[in-house]
Amino acid sequence: MVKKGRFLLLCAPLLLGACATVSTVDPNAFVRDPGEKLNIPAICKKSYDNAIPKVAVAQITNNSTFDYAKTVQASVQGRSERTTVGAAGVVAVPGAVGVGWGEKEKRNFQRDSQRTEREINAKLSESVEDGVVNELVNMGGVKIFTRGELNKIMQEHKFQQSGLVDDSSIVQLGKMAGAKFMLTGSLTNVALAYQTLDAAKDASQKYLGGFGALMAVGMESREGWHIDVDVTLRLLDVETGEVLLSKSMKGKEIIGKIPYPNYDALVGGIKKASAKALQDARPDFSKYFMVRGYVFETRTSKDGAQKIGLVSVGSKLGIKPGSKFTAIAFEEIEDPINGSKVCDQQRIPLEVTATDQVQNDRAWVVIKGTPDQLARIKKGQLVERESIEGQGLMNKLGY
Repeated sequence: MVKKGRFLLLCAPLLLGACATVSTVDPNAFVRDPGEKLNIPAICKKSYDNAIPKVAVAQITNNSTFDYAKTVQASVQGRSERTTVGAAGVVAVPGAVGVGWGEKEKRNFQRDSQRTEREINAKLSESVEDGVVNELVNMGGVKIFTRGELNKIMQEHKFQQSGLVDDSSIVQLGKMAGAKFMLTGSLTNVALAYQTLDAAKDASQKYLGGFGALMAVGMESREGWHIDVDVTLRLLDVETGEVLLSKSMKGKEIIGKIPYPNYDALVGGIKKASAKALQDARPDFSKYFMVRGYVFETRTSKDGAQKIGLVSVGSKLGIKPGSKFTAIAFEEIEDPINGSKVCDQQRIPLEVTATDQVQNDRAWVVIKGTPDQLARIKKGQLVERESIEGQGLMNKLGY
């Protein structure tokens, strides 16, 4: 049997182009540039305000209709009733789903299914809510109100959880908490199905096209129980009440070829599938929760071939080796009609990427570009973390 690891190894050549190489640098091997400090127009100085917004995650509702017993029975029994001696096991049955369904297994399942379904549905909202908080914490650039802090505020103001049914009540809670943003949403669907080897091959063709046939030898790792979830998130501006973002996302997790999935396997799988779905909110989150800093200094290698810089943001704000930045130049512009002054922000066409030298509150970056563009980088130059990518191909496939 081809193991999951081998399947990933087969996929590796397809993913190499997407893998970022982190630069390893020794700042002491570079010569400090004598460059002048950036002259920032007064009207543009407010752009340097890197105030960390406060975000509260309101109740994530469970709007899914997950019928555990019916789903498992339909998948396990397949096209016709089958019995085997003893407990269920993975078997090769032409035309069937590949899982044996013995009398003992039936009795155990009938005994456990209602309790399992009840416990799962009770945990779904909390699982997604935890995933949202983890995503924001790992991304950085925000201060999170924990569930305990939010519940305390609700108790103090006698605000009932059941009252969070519309945008106005959610915004009101946000104002009580002193939050700038409120995040709410729902789990709209949970689907569980046993996928056969043939179905796995069809899925590979869908995502990988012609490569799918070449990789068919590794498809055994995709046979088994698949969990698919749909999650919707909504971001509200507490000050204005405006809905800034409404996004639906999908996640998948493969939990293996066990006879039938128990509570722990399902809850764990749903959490992982939800976490993958939430990755697709990263590009939007990084737009609203911007991470900004500025350049302390720049240095050039002794041969003049490489330039690095020290920026004022680090791991505390979610910066990791490989994080990319945009360098921004400022110009004061006068409106020709009313004579008012505005700050124009211009992206300098450079590649600015965090190296392996990332500290808590600063990071060394590699700066690449033409000589003319590199000359524009000065002390005090504003840098802004670029949008973060969402799910990769392997996550979409369930790995």
